[in-house]
Amino acid sequence: MIQRIQTIYLALAALVLSGVLFLESLWGSEAAATYSWFLPVIVGLGAVTAVTAIGAIFLYTDRATQRTVVVGAQLMTVLWSVTLYGGFFMTNELQAYDGTGLNTDRLILLIGPLVTYVLLWLARRGIEHDIELVASMDRLR
Repeated sequence: MIQRIQTIYLALAALVLSGVLFLESLWGSEAAATYSWFLPVIVGLGAVTAVTAIGAIFLYTDRATQRTVVVGAQLMTVLWSVTLYGGFFMTNELQAYDGTGLNTDRLILLIGPLVTYVLLWLARRGIEHDIELVASMDRLR
């Protein structure tokens, strides 16, 4: 299970996603203060996506199901990103610069969904490589 690179990608994706949920820029944002739906949706989608990524690690015996679950996690990440960026766009918070310069907390918050999606894509690519490898070994038998 841990020897496969997609396990590491899935664990990193869950770690990045859950780490982004604890940033102060999210909880103290104007979008969270303005829209009552913003924080519950962001936290709910983020938690479900992170748990799905962790759960996909343990589906290593059935690679086709694991690939389907990872694709679902990718779609949830896209939905989470659209909600996050949409809420920030509606309150004009889509910039990483504030009055004092670069706000690294906000920058990490804005880049986190992209990093998560790339990690999930790399995990899916590794799973598909395993599926192809097993299929080629079955042809040799």
